[in-house]
Amino acid sequence: MMQRRTLLTGLAGLPFMSLAQAQGFPSQPIKILGGFGPGSSSDVVMRLLAPHLQEALGQTVIVDNISGAAGNIAAMTVAKAKADGYTLVSATNSMLGSNPHMFPGSGVQPELFTPIAPIANIGLVVVAGPAAPADTLAGVLEASRKKRVTYGTPGAGTPMHLVGEMLRERAKGDMEHVAYKGGAAMVADLVSGQIDIGIVAYTPASGLIKGGRLKPLAVCGTSRLQALPHVPAVNEVVPGVNIGGWFALLAPAGTPASACALIAAAADKALSLPNIQAQLIEMGCDRLKGGPDTVVKLTKAEYDLAGDLIKRLNIRPS
Repeated sequence: MMQRRTLLTGLAGLPFMSLAQAQGFPSQPIKILGGFGPGSSSDVVMRLLAPHLQEALGQTVIVDNISGAAGNIAAMTVAKAKADGYTLVSATNSMLGSNPHMFPGSGVQPELFTPIAPIANIGLVVVAGPAAPADTLAGVLEASRKKRVTYGTPGAGTPMHLVGEMLRERAKGDMEHVAYKGGAAMVADLVSGQIDIGIVAYTPASGLIKGGRLKPLAVCGTSRLQALPHVPAVNEVVPGVNIGGWFALLAPAGTPASACALIAAAADKALSLPNIQAQLIEMGCDRLKGGPDTVVKLTKAEYDLAGDLIKRLNIRPS
């Protein structure tokens, strides 16, 4: 379990401030770095929000990708940046929760960042391909007690992998993890029947799901996805398997509270727009409500749970 006095430099309870109160911030473009490639859920959402953030802040907002090392490169780039509010990161729960345990040498730790705002839950879906032994999650888990079931994920130590291992433990079945370097190759093998089931972000797989080539069995986490209202949450099928996907906007530790509050107000305004909420739902993402304290609590829970699983199951990078 994590034994630290602070997890993230919190801004809980801080009132939103006006531009004047922020003492001239922002006076130059703001850059938001993402740790994964174009087309990833967090990247698509941030690019959707960027024009609205730009309008609210009165400055150019640039969304850029520095992919690699499971998001650690982008995370450390921001952690080392000047703490002035002009360099931010859209950090997924894997970057904050599992990465510090999977890549202890990377230097990434939650306390290197100040939370600005939670942004969205990322729909992660357990999907069946043509080789799946059943068309329900309960059926697949039952089949794994009789024969080996292969499940693919975009990589070792990802939230998808942790979900798969929790399912394997609770089913007491024979489930073999097949780690890929990203979701595209995994989905290709799933569709062609090379693996039985996969756990993948909804956004890049939505076309195959809508086209019937992949069957959604369950949504990772504790609540259903608005884009798939009839698909149960994993937690409904196997209680206690509650890992999902989410991401938040963070700044380097020590960033002025006034700047963070102004950006948070702009994000809240953008995320409250009906057309933005509709587009999030279409992409398989739901708005993650709350403030900086929400990010702190979610990170603490994710860090502890991921750390326990990774250590107990001796999970290593693929």
